[in-house]
Amino acid sequence: MTIDESFDELYRLLRGSRCASPLLSARTLFDSGKVAESIAELKKIRHTYQESRKNTLATEFDESNPADKEFKQLLKRQSKAVDAIGQMDGLVSMLTLQIPQVQKPNATVAPKSIQTRRISSPSDDLDNDLRQKLPLATTDVDVRRVLSQHCNLTMVADDHALHAGERFVIFSNGLGYVVEVDEPPLENNSVRILTWLDRKRMLPIPFSKWNKSDSKSKVLKLEPFALEAVPTIAVPTIQVPEFSLKLPGTDRGGENSETAERDKILDVGAFSQLLDAAQRSGIVPGSGVIIQVRDCEFRLGRFNKGLQMMETLYTTFIAAESQRNQRLQREEAEIASGRKKISPKDLQAKRAQDNQTTQVVDRTKVRFQRVLEGLRGLLPLEKASNEMD
Repeated sequence: MTIDESFDELYRLLRGSRCASPLLSARTLFDSGKVAESIAELKKIRHTYQESRKNTLATEFDESNPADKEFKQLLKRQSKAVDAIGQMDGLVSMLTLQIPQVQKPNATVAPKSIQTRRISSPSDDLDNDLRQKLPLATTDVDVRRVLSQHCNLTMVADDHALHAGERFVIFSNGLGYVVEVDEPPLENNSVRILTWLDRKRMLPIPFSKWNKSDSKSKVLKLEPFALEAVPTIAVPTIQVPEFSLKLPGTDRGGENSETAERDKILDVGAFSQLLDAAQRSGIVPGSGVIIQVRDCEFRLGRFNKGLQMMETLYTTFIAAESQRNQRLQREEAEIASGRKKISPKDLQAKRAQDNQTTQVVDRTKVRFQRVLEGLRGLLPLEKASNEMD
């Protein structure tokens, strides 16, 4: 899975939550070459998401009645939360690999220099680093943050065969413990483990509990990043050209004509008008997305990605509009039936205000549709540009 695909998959999991909009910001930072800032933003998102799902992940139900509706819903929510956290960890790992490859435009590198990264098996450097940082990690969040800088944290498969020396992290009661499988791994159908830092033997864990479904997010396997030596070749200092959308029949010098061709279908002004209407309507929760699409995706020719973001925002807007209409209908019914008392003067002022807001909402819908149609019309230009690349 590529980094773009990972961002798409993670956004699908987070859609509707308060972490979805910050995730788009993290993606924009990555697209702009600011990988370290993107990683920092992702880690903030991960912490926020885990805190918001703490009760869901910690709740335990009796599995004796798996057909219970409440049990099924909890299991589904826990599975989605574990999935999202795993996706974030994986994405952070993938972005971390990109950091040595990102160089500033004016940076020069010593000729024939070689950057050597860690290999797949746990190295002395890795062990020493973890031995220094883990004792300072006082919570499960801190432990996960330290480990995610060096290892992938993966859920244990049901058919996984335990081997002596394998490392796992166990999260329990707000703490995280790095453990190592002892020799022999199993005794009396229980998993034998040692604390990794001080080599103290822990109480064996029954294998049935180890493989329990609600333990999947609490017992994770440590897999050090598999990285190889990457040569870095000296390159002359160059000025990186600014991206321009290449349309059929134009060359690199035809930036003005390219922009003019794009603006015939959709211009920046349409986004500004939409943004103004959305803010006036008061029912578009993520109007900041409009700014991001206008200033990033639209200007850089990523029309397909911009269309996806705007369609998601439009769906949220339509749902909010429907809820508003239902609320107004309920209020009118309550006033007509006498359940809600209101003076004629206040009723007239209320209806005037509601009508004014309805006009703004209708205007917002029209401007949304204009932007969406424009982005759809620009998709062939993006495709032609990609084919020319």
